[in-house]
Amino acid sequence: MLISRRAFTGGALSAALGSQLAVPSFAQSPKLAGALSAIRAYGQAHLDHFRLPGMTLGVTTPDGFSTVMNFGYANADARTPITPDTLFQVGSISKLMNAAVLHQFVGEGRLKLTDRISSLLPSIPLPQGNTIEIQHLLDHVAGLPGDAPAFPDGGLWTAYAPGAHWHYSNTGYDILGKLIAHLAGKPLDRVVEERIFLPLGMSRSRGAIIGADRTRYAQGYEAADELPFALGVPLAPAAWVDVTFGAGNVASTADDMTRLLRSLANAAQGRGGMGLSPELGKAYTSHAVPSDAKGMSYGNGLMHVGHAGRSYLHHTGGMVSFSSSFHVDIASGVGAFASSPISAFAEYRPRLLTQFAVDALTNAAAGRAVPQAYPLTTPLADAAAYVGNYAGPAGSFEVRAGNPLTIVANGQSAPLMQWDGEVFRTTHPAFREFSLLFEHQGNAVSAASWGPATYLRAGSTAQLPKSDPQLAKLAGRFVNDSPWIGLAEVVERGGRLWLGTEAPMTPTGQNLWRVGDESWSPERGSFADFIDGRPQTFIFSGEKFARHDV
Repeated sequence: MLISRRAFTGGALSAALGSQLAVPSFAQSPKLAGALSAIRAYGQAHLDHFRLPGMTLGVTTPDGFSTVMNFGYANADARTPITPDTLFQVGSISKLMNAAVLHQFVGEGRLKLTDRISSLLPSIPLPQGNTIEIQHLLDHVAGLPGDAPAFPDGGLWTAYAPGAHWHYSNTGYDILGKLIAHLAGKPLDRVVEERIFLPLGMSRSRGAIIGADRTRYAQGYEAADELPFALGVPLAPAAWVDVTFGAGNVASTADDMTRLLRSLANAAQGRGGMGLSPELGKAYTSHAVPSDAKGMSYGNGLMHVGHAGRSYLHHTGGMVSFSSSFHVDIASGVGAFASSPISAFAEYRPRLLTQFAVDALTNAAAGRAVPQAYPLTTPLADAAAYVGNYAGPAGSFEVRAGNPLTIVANGQSAPLMQWDGEVFRTTHPAFREFSLLFEHQGNAVSAASWGPATYLRAGSTAQLPKSDPQLAKLAGRFVNDSPWIGLAEVVERGGRLWLGTEAPMTPTGQNLWRVGDESWSPERGSFADFIDGRPQTFIFSGEKFARHDV
C-alpha cells in the first residue's frame, strides 16, 4: 500500500491573496438556508461520486452558529446511522493540536522553538551533530523520512540540512509527540485532552485511538484487495489500528471539531485561541515556509492555501480507514470539517467539500450568491494523446477515447482513470496489480510502463529499454503485516529498480537505494537475508518487509 504523500498535497489550490470579506452576522443572513442546502447537495454528490460508505460534515461561523450534516452510514453493512457520538479519526489534523500545545509551552517558558531536539530528547537516535530544531520538525523541513519509526535499526538519518527542502514527515511529529509527553510528564493523550479538548468543550474527542473505544467509531472501509486503489473497486471493512503517536492521535466528532475551528479562527484573527495569547496565536497561525506543492505553504501543522482572493488555513488527514479535511477562511472566520470512513489509500480527502462549505457560508453572510461547486473530476487535458495501441514482451492493450479513457485487453474493457499526472489506474483485471505510467517522447505519448513491463505505443520510434538480470534478482513481492504499510512490490524495469511503477530507486552506496524522484529524497531502501542471490527481506525507510512471491 504505502500511503502516498501526493494524497496530502494534491489539490492544493493556487495562492491568490487579495481583498477579503468583512466579518458579518451569519445568523441574520437571509441566504444562509440556501447556502446550507447547497452544501448538503454537494456533500451528497461526494458520497455518490466517490462511493463513500458515509461522511460527517460540520460547519461553523464566528458568531457561534454551527451545524452538522451526516451522509450515508457509520457502518454501511449494518446500515447504522451516524450519531452525535460517532467518532471519526482526524488523522494528520492532529498535528495542529500538538503544535498548539508546543506553542503553549513556549508561552510558559518551557522551551523555545529554536531549541535543538537532540538537546531536549537525546535518546532519539538522530545523526550525531545534527542541528534539527523544534520548528524544523513542525514545518517538515528537518530532512527526515516520511514514515520511518522513531527508533529504527541503526538509528535515524537525514537527507539534507534543516530547511534546505520540504518533505512531509510523520516521523518528525512522532518525535514531537514524544517531546510533549516528556515535558508534561504524562501521556500525550492526557496533555491534549487537558490543554485543547477541555478548554474548548470538546467533550466527545479522544487524544488516543485505542481498541477500548472501538465501538464508538464509524466502521472504516478499504479496498477489498491489496492492490492500487481505483474508483469502483469493491470495499471491505478495514482493520483496526491503535494510534497514539503525535502524527495522528486524535479522534473527534464534527460538532467537537467546529469548536476547534472557531478557536483556530480566533487565533488567526489576533483574538487569542487554541490556549494561546493573541500574540502567540498570531505567531502560531501565520508562520509558514514553502512546501513542495504549488500554491501551498506550511507551518505548525497548518497548510496555508489561497483561492480567488481568499486565504485559508487547511489540513487533511489520512488514516488506515479514515480520510478528513478542514478549511478556515482567515478573514471571515468561517470553518468546515469533514471526515469519511474510507481508507487513506483511496487517496480521497473531502478538501473540495470543506472549501466549498466555507466559501458558500462566507458568501451568504456577505449577501452574495452561493458559488458554483467545484467539479469532482477534472477533464483529462489532451486525452487524444493517449489513444492508441500499445505492445511489448508482456502483451498488448488498447486505449480508446472517452471520458474517462477506456483500456481494452484480453477481450475485456474498463475505465482508465488519471490518478496523478501521467499515472493512471484501472479496474481492468489484467492491470490491477500496478499503476500505468505514460511516458513521452517530445510532446507525444510514446510508451506506457506497468510494474516490470514496458509497452510501446504504435507509431512511436521509442525503443524498449534493456533489462539488468542482476538487478532483477532483487525484485520481488514484499509484505509487512502492518495495515499502515502492507505490500511493497520492487520491480526491475529498463535496467533500474522501481518501487511499484512510478517510484524510482537510485543506488547511493553498497546495498543502499534512494527511493523517489528527488535527488534529495530522504526515503531509503536496502535488501537483506539472501537465498540464491534473492533477498528475503526488503527494508524501506526503517520498516522491514518479508518476501512473499506468488
